[in-house]
Formats: sequence, structure tokens, C-alpha cells
Amino acid sequence: MMSDLEALYQDVILDHCKRPRNFRAIEGADQTQGYNPLCGDKVTIYVKMDGDRIGDIGFEGSGCAISTASA
Repeated sequence: MMSDLEALYQDVILDHCKRPRNFRAIEGADQTQGYNPLCGDKVTIYVKMDGDRIGDIGFEGSGCAISTASA
């Protein structure tokens, strides 16, 4: 049987997988790419700085529910 915390964790992962936050390219941002050859996950992270703070952040990519939700 699943605990309340496990159920909440699963709900959050599924929500972020179905509706990823900040899923977009950012024009003029610094970027880096990652690829996991073991599972095929691919991600590009975009970061635009505002002085010494993050001004904007986004990502594009494809992968499993955990990697999409975590991005």
C-alpha cells in the first residue's frame, strides 16, 4: 500500500511530466545540452542572467517522466 507521501510524490511527478514548467527555448540565453545514452534522455537548459541572479530559465528535451518533471 502506498503512503500519503509516496502518493503525493507520484502526483507531483505526473503533474510536472504532463505540464512541465519553463518548457521553452530562450533566445539569447546561455545554454548547455545533456544526453544519457543509457536511457535516451536529451535536455537543453537555457539560462539568462540578470547581473548575478538568474533572470530567466527554460529547457527543451525529451525523456522519461522523472527527467521531464525534474527539469
